Amino acid sequence: MTDGRRAMRHRDDRAEPLPLQLPAPPPLPGRIAPEVAVPCSAPFDGERWRFSIDWDGSRALLFVGAGGDVHLQSERLADLTPRFPELLGAGAALRGSPMVLDGVVAVLDPRGRPDLESLGLRLVLGGDGADQLPAVFLAADVLHVAGASTLSWPLDRRLATLSECVGEGAMVQAPDHVEGRGLAFADAAAERGLTALLARRGDAPYRPGMASPDRLHVALRQRAVCVVAGIEELPDERWEIVLAEYVAGTLTFSGTVAGPRHDAVHRWLLAGASGLGAHVSAPAGSDDVGARWLRPAFAATVAHHGRLPNGRLRDPTLIAVRDDVDVAWCVRREAVPPPDDSVRGRFAPTVLMPLPLGDAALSPRPAR
Repeated sequence: MTDGRRAMRHRDDRAEPLPLQLPAPPPLPGRIAPEVAVPCSAPFDGERWRFSIDWDGSRALLFVGAGGDVHLQSERLADLTPRFPELLGAGAALRGSPMVLDGVVAVLDPRGRPDLESLGLRLVLGGDGADQLPAVFLAADVLHVAGASTLSWPLDRRLATLSECVGEGAMVQAPDHVEGRGLAFADAAAERGLTALLARRGDAPYRPGMASPDRLHVALRQRAVCVVAGIEELPDERWEIVLAEYVAGTLTFSGTVAGPRHDAVHRWLLAGASGLGAHVSAPAGSDDVGARWLRPAFAATVAHHGRLPNGRLRDPTLIAVRDDVDVAWCVRREAVPPPDDSVRGRFAPTVLMPLPLGDAALSPRPAR
């Protein structure tokens, strides 16, 4: 009996294979959580680093199926496609499919710069705003191509593949990057009124859903993305937004700011807030007793003039109210210093080392 059982367990590799087939892997993943940048305190130079503009817009992943069908996923893993129907034609602007691109949906001002306030209004208007405020997709990475994941590839290989995938049209663009020369690139970007750089290590993989030490956000203007923790109506028909950020896991008061100036955004926020106010307590550190407190769902991007000693924002002004941001990342974080392999303050004449600081790197093409 023992010998028989052993015989039954014995595998004959010479036997004919069974007429069964493994299911084909899906051509595209269902969802991917975007990689998150770590704030960095200053621009820097570094041979292993690739610098690009961190464009103002709605962070999104663009999924393009084998037949050219398009799906936009927000950083909250929600469907953005109905809000930007003009991007349904993005598949025709790309070379090959299926693929997944990481980037931002942006609305450009008349000078060709992404306008975050207009993007906030466009999020409210949705598809009805496509003619008034057309959007473009600014791609910064490729995460899946030709049926295979590229997440483990080094960034340099992914960027080379991205340039092969994106054509010359305005609907989907892949603005250029600079290798190593972050200081000069930061100066050029600041002169054009751009707000931040994205610094990524050339040999780094893509880390979905994680704050990666190989992906740094270098602010050129002081901004914060805060939770809309409450709203307060004032006697003169004005109203304020109460701002908060997570500090050691606790939602903490960060200041107040005047409400949005667009009536459509005003109505949209009040309508959305009506279902968020049951059994919600004030954020830690708030002494505002007149506000209506809300569950974290909306975010506010604000400009400011630094921090007070208690961490609150100094003189914040509202840029945009939005629901496309993952509010779990509205964290009050100290910016890290430039990485150990960076070089700061080094002089290298741009006459001898020209930089690609023209339209390809610093000016997206307007949507047509």
